[in-house]
Amino acid sequence: MKLTVLADNIPHPKNPKLLAKHGFAVHVEFNGFQMLYDFGPEGVLIPNASVLGIDLSEVNIAVLSHGHHDHSGGLGGFLEINDIAKVRHGRGAFQPRWNVADGPARDIGVQLPGFEDMVDRFSAVDKLVEMKDFIILPAAPGYRGKPDGNSSLLAGRAGERLQDDFTDELTVALRGEDGLVVMTGCSHRGVVNIIDQVKAYCPNCPIAALIGGFHLFDEKESQENLERVVSELVTEIPETRVLAGHCTESKAAEMLSDAFGERFSRIHTGFVTTY
Repeated sequence: MKLTVLADNIPHPKNPKLLAKHGFAVHVEFNGFQMLYDFGPEGVLIPNASVLGIDLSEVNIAVLSHGHHDHSGGLGGFLEINDIAKVRHGRGAFQPRWNVADGPARDIGVQLPGFEDMVDRFSAVDKLVEMKDFIILPAAPGYRGKPDGNSSLLAGRAGERLQDDFTDELTVALRGEDGLVVMTGCSHRGVVNIIDQVKAYCPNCPIAALIGGFHLFDEKESQENLERVVSELVTEIPETRVLAGHCTESKAAEMLSDAFGERFSRIHTGFVTTY
C-alpha cells in the first residue's frame, strides 16, 4: 500500500516544482486499485500529480471527505480527466458553507459549476460502506469534544445559516497487512471521535496509521482542548503512526511529536508512506 500526499499546506522540502497551498488530497495505490481521497484546493491536484508521475485518469474510486473548497477545489479538473471513478460524498456535502471568523461570511463551499449535469458521477454515503480492501465510514458520533475552530463555520443558504455539524464528513480506513490505515480530511467531528468510531467498527483491528488534518489551529484551539486531544489519542492509539498535516498547526504538531516520538510525522506535499 502506497499513499502519496498530492496537496498539503506545507511545501516539499526538496522539490520546488510541487505546489503547496491550504488544502488536502491523498492518492492511494493498493491491491490493484487506485483511490483519491480529497482533491485539494484549486490549481494544485493535477500539476502535482503530473510532477509525481501519478495518472489520475486511472483512479478507480474517489472520496470527498467534506464539502469545503480546500478539499474540493480540484474536483472539476479531476472529473474532466477521469471518466471511470465515482465520487463518494456525505449527504449535504454540496450545501452552501461559510466561514465568519474574520468578519463578513466567506463562501468556503464546493465550487462545481454544472454539478446538476454530473449527478451520475457522484454517490452519496449515509451509512458504512464495507469493501474488501477498505471501509468508508460516515460522520463519527460526537461523544467527545470537537475542535474549537468549528465555531466560526456555518452551513445553509443566506438567512438560514446555522452552525455546521459536518454530518457529511467521511473517513476512509484501508485494510493494511499490519492494521488499518485511517485517512481523515479535517476531523471536524473530532479526531478522537473518529478513532472511537473506527475501533467500534472493528474492536480487534490494530490501527497502523492515522493520516490527515485534525483541525487544531494555534489561535483557535484552547490549550485545554489541545492537551485533551493529545492525551486521548495517546490512550486510544499508543502504538499508531500519527501523520498530521493540513489543518494541524504547530502547537498541536509539537505536542503530538512529544507524545508519539518517532511514531509522529509532519506530512507535506509530496509526502510518501507505505504499509
